[in-house]
Amino acid sequence: MAPKLLLGLLAPILSLRMSKAKEDAPATRFNAPGDFIIGGMFAFHSKVQYLTVDGKPQFPACYSFYLIGYLQHLAMRFAIEEINNSTSLLPGIRLGYEVHDTCNNEAVATKAALAFLSRDPENDNAAQCDYANAKPRVIAVVGPSSSSLSMLVTRILNFLSIPELPIFFQVSFGSSSSYLSDRQTFPSFFRTIPSDSRQADAIVQLLSKFNWNWVAALATDNLYGRQALEIFTQEALLKDICVAYEAILPDGLNPSEQNAKLIDIADRLENSHINATVVFASPEDAEALLRAVVATRITRRVWIASECWSASPSVALIPGISNIGTLFGIAIKSGAMPGFAEYVQNLLAQPRPGRTTEEEVNEQCPECGSLTYANFSRAIQNSRFYTMFNAYKAVYAIGHALHQLLHCDTASRTCDADREVYPWQLLEEIARVNFTVESEPVYFTETGDPPTGYDLILWDWIPPKNHTFGIVGSYDALERQLTVNESKIKWNTEDGKLPVSRCTQECKPGQKRWLRGEHNCCYECEDCPAGSFQDQAHPTECTPCPQHQWSPAQSTKCFNRAVEYLEVTDLLATIMVALTGLTLAQMAAVTGMLLRHHASPAVRYMGRFPASTVVLSSACCCTSCFLFVTKPTDTICKLRQPIFFGSFAVCLAALLGTAVRRSGLEQTLKRRWLRKHHMGFSILLNTAVQGLLCLLWYYWNPPFLEENTELDKILLLQCEDSAFPGFTALLAHVYCLALFCCFCSLVGQGGNRMDRRATKAINFAVVLILIIWTLFVPAYVTSQGKFVALFQIFAGLASILAIFGSCYYPVCYVVLFAPHLNTDDYFSCLPQDPPADKEKPSAAEAKG
Repeated sequence: MAPKLLLGLLAPILSLRMSKAKEDAPATRFNAPGDFIIGGMFAFHSKVQYLTVDGKPQFPACYSFYLIGYLQHLAMRFAIEEINNSTSLLPGIRLGYEVHDTCNNEAVATKAALAFLSRDPENDNAAQCDYANAKPRVIAVVGPSSSSLSMLVTRILNFLSIPELPIFFQVSFGSSSSYLSDRQTFPSFFRTIPSDSRQADAIVQLLSKFNWNWVAALATDNLYGRQALEIFTQEALLKDICVAYEAILPDGLNPSEQNAKLIDIADRLENSHINATVVFASPEDAEALLRAVVATRITRRVWIASECWSASPSVALIPGISNIGTLFGIAIKSGAMPGFAEYVQNLLAQPRPGRTTEEEVNEQCPECGSLTYANFSRAIQNSRFYTMFNAYKAVYAIGHALHQLLHCDTASRTCDADREVYPWQLLEEIARVNFTVESEPVYFTETGDPPTGYDLILWDWIPPKNHTFGIVGSYDALERQLTVNESKIKWNTEDGKLPVSRCTQECKPGQKRWLRGEHNCCYECEDCPAGSFQDQAHPTECTPCPQHQWSPAQSTKCFNRAVEYLEVTDLLATIMVALTGLTLAQMAAVTGMLLRHHASPAVRYMGRFPASTVVLSSACCCTSCFLFVTKPTDTICKLRQPIFFGSFAVCLAALLGTAVRRSGLEQTLKRRWLRKHHMGFSILLNTAVQGLLCLLWYYWNPPFLEENTELDKILLLQCEDSAFPGFTALLAHVYCLALFCCFCSLVGQGGNRMDRRATKAINFAVVLILIIWTLFVPAYVTSQGKFVALFQIFAGLASILAIFGSCYYPVCYVVLFAPHLNTDDYFSCLPQDPPADKEKPSAAEAKG
């Protein structure tokens, strides 16, 4: 009872008088009988006026005739007439129609929707309580074109339905709101145009195509405009497009206030230096906006029209509109309707019966009685850019669903005309239709949306007052891909070139960008430093190159480094190897000379053990130098420093033992065995210290093969063996050993003249060693590259040559060139290595 009571309460306000077919001429005939009636809701007028009579509010009065809405209703009637004349679709079945004007107004549309619920066309308020088992007068509704009206109508048509079983369904030819794709809320809504989400995606792709990321967005103040603006803003953000300015076009104001608001919006567009503007608006709002734009003298901009006004003839005829710039339109894909122009022409040419003034005022469309074909000729020529074809398809979708429900047989040209048909049954069938009309596929997805896409059209004005709409691209709704034929685009700019609409020009390749303000489209460009590159996937940062690659500044890619290491073929390495060979050769020559003259006083004076130790350790040290001029490996890196410093430490330990002996400091040693074997003890102790330091080094931070990338374009293979504290400890040990040797040679007092000469020679050699290694440290630390290791080789060779030059070359000179000095008296030589603790003979023994 509640629904019936609600209709009863609405009856005084929402009464509707049906026009009788026999009284109407074809041009003003808005209903026709048939076996099945299809309801139609079209906007014959675009505005309403609220009046009062004797202080009582009246029902809204419609005015401002809307030519396109009237043509859309004619497309519905044309499709019904084609189906009625068809022998393959619904043979033997006649479709009727009942059309109402919505005036784009909620109250007027509600009145029409309630009329469809009535059982009796003469009594609008005869509602039914159970529509699940009733046969309403209207089986389906085509329209309305407005999204907000569609939401209202679909709720009214189904508010008496069982929740799980919607009764009435509607097929809209112009409602694009994404909300209508929600099947939980609108289970019986279908449409033949794509949703706003597809339109927003097409516009965003167009902006991205021409690199426009600094845009404005304007929208009508209704559900369509606000939702379209919201979806577009979200899609634009995902593509790094900044909506720098957005506004809602004023509505419901008096003409002067509305014009002032529009002038303010136009001024803001002018001052913002935005060259691309997207407008989601009704044709009336778009016309008012662009009149303000023309008055503000905004020129040479890019305007993108939503499907609602993408080919509006009233907008195209605004005086001076050709100066505003380049105008693109997102027009719903359409198709041909062969014979439609002739149908309209014949319809309007038929005679009209006379009307009384009262009857004329009460008609849905008072202006329709005086229409001629000339009023529609231009619109019919551009019909592919309007939604007439989509209204045409909507009727055919209902016809095919009814064809299946009635089990029509095309071959026998019969249908089950006696079958009881309920709207909920037809709803099930329309969800499964799949056919082609004029080469255009017609079916509905699970959300009630069609596979229809868009045409990208370009406005072209032909002086003085003519215009054309050319197709320059298309949008595939299934693939979600926009295709643009740039060769067909004529830019309305001063130089005829592509206009720019960016807050900041594109960064050059190899530059990163960082935000300059609150918009992600406003940024500064900065060159990527050397060693990094700019990845297109991450434009706001510079990506470091991998370790084995390099790059110059402002680079978009990395290059492989040239692998280098110190090898014997390098010039400096070759020179150092040659010096090492000469050093070994001179050691071999000295060793040969000492062996040949081992019995001479000069050679015996040197001592066999210390001399052989120095020679062997020096040779080992020189040999380790070859490990520095070959391709490094992990094993080589772990071996070369211990061998080098170990052998060098043995050499210095032997030299220290000699210095202690020649300086007489051995006599200060308290223990006899220590005085006797101090040479071996010195070598053993220092060798043990070196070994212990190596073990600690390997435990703490062992040497390893390093890929050094500090040099440009080069991947240097080198041993990282100079890290603190291992390398430093070994170097410090040999340095201290040399320093102690120098100290012993200075403070000790030799037993005779030759001992003092020997200590002086050792002192001189050690001082040279200290100088060499003191200079080595800063040179080694501050240098880089593959030749750094040559500093250590040179220091080692120079130290060995200092030892041999100071201690052994004089002896060789005596043996080879001064034999008259090679006597026991000259060297005061005792037998080789006399015991250090031998006691002097007593006076009695001496006398005896």
